[in-house]
Amino acid sequence: MFNTQIAKMTHGIDDRGFTFVELLMVIAIFSIGILAVASMQVTSINANSSARISGEATALAANKIEELMASDYNNDGDLNPANSPFVIVEGAYTITWIVTPSDIDGDGTNESKTVFVTVRCANPNAKDVNMQYIIHEL
Repeated sequence: MFNTQIAKMTHGIDDRGFTFVELLMVIAIFSIGILAVASMQVTSINANSSARISGEATALAANKIEELMASDYNNDGDLNPANSPFVIVEGAYTITWIVTPSDIDGDGTNESKTVFVTVRCANPNAKDVNMQYIIHEL
């Protein structure tokens, strides 16, 4: 009889559900996971923004070099070293180029011009893009 009462008492305890401590642990673990995902999202957004800015700046620098390559070597104001540096602002970007005469073969005459193009973004976190090109007199 005594064994039956103990058996009834142990079966009377409700084993269904979770305790409050178990729920707090689950919420804590879930919160840490959500914070990690949110942190990765912020990092991804910043990296995408940086890549976009860098790509746009590189395209602007390449376009400026191509434009200068198509210019007349002797008569164009954009290739005159006396007028350097040149500055153009396009939206959030500042394009600067410097033209210097160059003596490539070392004979004392400047038969080419070296063009240094720099594109700077107004965003303080963006890196400058620099390109150099040598235009030879034909």
